[in-house]
Amino acid sequence: MLLKYLTGKNEDIPAGSSAIFFGFSAIFWFVVGTGLGSFNAAKLAFPDFVTGTELFAFGHMRQVHVLAVIVGWISMAFAMTMMYMTPALGNTKLWSEKLGLWTGMMWNIGLSTALFTLWIGITSGREYSDFAWPLDLVILLGVIAPLCINVIMTIAHRRTQGIYITNWFFGSCTFMVGIVLLVGNSPEYFHLTGLSEAYLTWWNAHNLLGLWITPVAAAIAYYTVPKLTGNPLYSHRIGHMHFWSIIVFYSTPASHHIMSSPIPEWLKSFASVEGVLILIPAVAFVANILLTMKGKWTLFVENIETKFTMTGVLLAIPLNMQGGFQQTRSINWYIHGTGWIVAHAHLALLGMSTFLEIAAVYFGLQQMLKRKVYSLALANIHYWFVLIGFCIYWISMTIAGLIQGAGKIYEVPYIDVVIAEHPYMIARWVGGTMVFTGNLVWLFNMWMTARVGTLVPEGRYAHELAYDR
Repeated sequence: MLLKYLTGKNEDIPAGSSAIFFGFSAIFWFVVGTGLGSFNAAKLAFPDFVTGTELFAFGHMRQVHVLAVIVGWISMAFAMTMMYMTPALGNTKLWSEKLGLWTGMMWNIGLSTALFTLWIGITSGREYSDFAWPLDLVILLGVIAPLCINVIMTIAHRRTQGIYITNWFFGSCTFMVGIVLLVGNSPEYFHLTGLSEAYLTWWNAHNLLGLWITPVAAAIAYYTVPKLTGNPLYSHRIGHMHFWSIIVFYSTPASHHIMSSPIPEWLKSFASVEGVLILIPAVAFVANILLTMKGKWTLFVENIETKFTMTGVLLAIPLNMQGGFQQTRSINWYIHGTGWIVAHAHLALLGMSTFLEIAAVYFGLQQMLKRKVYSLALANIHYWFVLIGFCIYWISMTIAGLIQGAGKIYEVPYIDVVIAEHPYMIARWVGGTMVFTGNLVWLFNMWMTARVGTLVPEGRYAHELAYDR
């Protein structure tokens, strides 16, 4: 069927086909990514776990896990939401379902190739941009550019007078992430070394989060919360303030990642000040969504999509508080290079972003498939496994990071620090494995939804019927 659509005419492809393809692809890569994360955490908790094989060494496996989650799960879930939210908000169809399906196909093929080459040791050696440069170009030209074209052309062909805030984010972020990838990978294209390479590496990493992951996740909430509650967005003006302030303040020089390097002092100060100013868009977003929920908090208990969405919004509070203040020099000096940073990164990627995306994928797949979720009980098991597993992971790694920071200050022998943090490495593995287990349940639940989920009568939302029982 997929081959038929890929080679057929665009008008013959059912609406929502590309959203469904991206949705299941995203869940699959989430299972792969968290499975790899559980494996890597086991190697840190139990040093004798799977030794003697170079390919399964932590140095080979760690970046495969990271990029499977970022490029596979997170970015594919974003693409899935764009495939169905952008047309819905413009009262139109997706500009090209065929282009969407080809983008999804290229994405899966390109990512599989990139992760395999990374696994066997072909890497740039630069964190968060580890792929070899030819594969960077494949992702940029074969994935991001077509996605950007499809989203922007859908917005351009809208049949509504204005552009809702979600589509402001979708259109701008698909464009900006292309710029980030192009400029951020320039050290490989132009053979830059030294401080130039270090700076651009972290400029790329920082803005992948600041101009792609964080704002697109927020854009999803701007759609799902009014849709699920029936309440209008509390304030479009605050939404637009969020949009413009995140563009101005989050796209920082990113030099706070390399505070100890010999880059200009003014650049470090600039990064620190702008880093704290990200609290402006953060507070705007959280306040707007919480006020939109007014009078509908019972849905937090009754509705699985609302559970995931509002958990993600609430996790944005500690995320942005940490993110703002850990960019100041004194705090950065204490926590740099410790497990605190690992915990913070997972608060962003596995916390805020992932919970918002899961809700959107649950909602979107039910709408596109026109079926209600196969098992609400399994959906709730998924929620609690992911939430409890994430909390165990985040708290244990935060404590481990503080232990490492104290060890640095008091010049504690390194091996003593390793021994002190070992219980928290075990907790990290337990938490990560719970998330992986929950995702296996989710994959089964959505597969069964597609196969035998109850069909939704015309004019009813699948998520509404899911709670009629």
